[in-house]
Amino acid sequence: MSINLMYQYILEEKELLLNNIETKDDFIKTIALKIKKDIKHVYIIGSGTSYHTGLAAKNFMEKTSNWTVDCLAPTHFLQSTQVNPEESIVIGISQSGKSISTLDGLRKAIDNGFYTIAMSEYSNSDLSNIADSFVPIRVGEREQSGAKTKGYVAAVLNLIMLSLEYSHQHSIINKRTYIKQLTNIKKSIQNMNLIFDKSEVWVQKVKSDFKKANNIMIVGYGANYATALEGGLKLLETVRIPVSGYEMEEFMHGIYNCINEDSFLIFLQGPDALKEEENIKRINLLKDFLNKVTDNCFLIGKGENISKNNLKIDFVNDNLLSVFEYIIPLQLLSAVVSNEKNINPDNSKFPTFHQQMKSKL
Repeated sequence: MSINLMYQYILEEKELLLNNIETKDDFIKTIALKIKKDIKHVYIIGSGTSYHTGLAAKNFMEKTSNWTVDCLAPTHFLQSTQVNPEESIVIGISQSGKSISTLDGLRKAIDNGFYTIAMSEYSNSDLSNIADSFVPIRVGEREQSGAKTKGYVAAVLNLIMLSLEYSHQHSIINKRTYIKQLTNIKKSIQNMNLIFDKSEVWVQKVKSDFKKANNIMIVGYGANYATALEGGLKLLETVRIPVSGYEMEEFMHGIYNCINEDSFLIFLQGPDALKEEENIKRINLLKDFLNKVTDNCFLIGKGENISKNNLKIDFVNDNLLSVFEYIIPLQLLSAVVSNEKNINPDNSKFPTFHQQMKSKL
């Protein structure tokens, strides 16, 4: 199989993230110290992958800190009535640093007196130049593929580490809890190469099936609702067919009516802090029901028997950190199936789109 950039970037994710953890004091700790201890509310604004980044990190951030975290599309933030800026911060995420809507959202935050943090791959980006503080999305060499993979997991790690360092430096958590959480983060990341290898075998088995798909739906719950959204975006960007991501209970409220024998569904059987055992049973029940409608039901999880359609891996399955694990099969599926369809996932289908739409500088 020929290797595209996207495929190579996915393979680099583990070492990239571990290196970012080891060097966190260089770019995370100082920013965490700048955030006042009495901050109660964090807005994370961004579009597409940047929006999914916030959703993926939200559970960990709220559990670790004393923050309430709201993830919003920048246009929704512009329309919202914010809480007291003295007790809030706004984090704007754009890997390129050129997203006009995110820039507009951060400008509004500045005008309203919020402390602002920009997160971008580029230290001299338009976004980083207007914010109070800047946290780099560190991806090693610049990510040249249009469909971002390293940038996604690196940005999720940034948010997680920012909340962890803030909570440690301001004594919201003790040193023992800090070390335990840091160990948990490393444990999930260290499992990524195993997941890549197992996912590669699965993807090679199912790639011919997905090559003929005309639409795909991905269903998840808990923190992996973000994975369903981000995995769906990666697939539609690269395989270039309609792909939708849904939270499991929302899927059960009407979405199932559109399923037919040609539908492709991927179910994420991940952990969940609230009701994991019940959710595992429900997603298995949903899959079994829809298996009677279409043969194209696929499940990614830890407890399912091995079959052609199901990917069983020994995930660490930390309910706050499994987003690092479950995204890999979907990223890899995107890279390989696009290759099967003779589509280069590294290049945009419409290179001048943002220029014509004036959605990026």
